[in-house]
Amino acid sequence: MDIGCGCGIISLILASRHPGIRVMGIDIQKSLAHLAEKNTTANRLDARVKIVHQDVRTLTRADIPLPIDRVVSNPPYGKTGAGRLSPDPGRALARHELTLDIPALAAAADAFLSPGGHLHLILPASRIQDLTPALKHRGFGVEWLRRIHFHPRGRADRVILCAVKAVKATACVCPPLYLYHADGTPTQEHQALLQW
Repeated sequence: MDIGCGCGIISLILASRHPGIRVMGIDIQKSLAHLAEKNTTANRLDARVKIVHQDVRTLTRADIPLPIDRVVSNPPYGKTGAGRLSPDPGRALARHELTLDIPALAAAADAFLSPGGHLHLILPASRIQDLTPALKHRGFGVEWLRRIHFHPRGRADRVILCAVKAVKATACVCPPLYLYHADGTPTQEHQALLQW
C-alpha cells in the first residue's frame, strides 16, 4: 500500500521491480489519483497496481484486498500552522498536514498491516521527534533508520526509516547517505539512486 501515492511513481517502481507483488496506491486528491491511474495504464501495470481515490482515514479493512505486508509513504511533512502554506490547494494538501498527520498515518498503517508487516517512510529529519512516539503508541518497533544529507558538512535533511508492526525492535542506525561530495559532485550512491 502506497499512502499518498501522488502521480503513482513509487507504486509503479515497486510493481515493475517486483513482478510478484500487487500494489494499492491511495490518494485523497482526485486529480493526482486520476494521473496515477493514467500512468499505471500507460506503463501496462494496471493488472497489478490499483489506484484508489479516497481519504485513507475513511478506508476500512473491507475496502482493501488483504493481507497488506508493506506500507510506504512520503507523507505531508509540514506541521499545520508552521511555515508558509502554499496558496495552491493541491500543493498545500501534499506538503502540510491538513488531512493526514503523523498519528493518523501511523493509525492507518496499524489498521491495514499484518502483524510483522513493514512501514517505510521518508520525512524531514526534524520530524523524527514526532514520528517515534506515534509509532510506539501504535505498537511499531523501528527496525532501522538512515539520515540523508545533501553534503558531508550539512545537517541531515531527510530520514528514511523502516518500522515493523507488533514487533519490539532496537533501531539500527545505518551510515548516513550523502547526496553530494563537498565539491558539489554527486556521490556514487546518489548516481545509483538516479539510475534506479
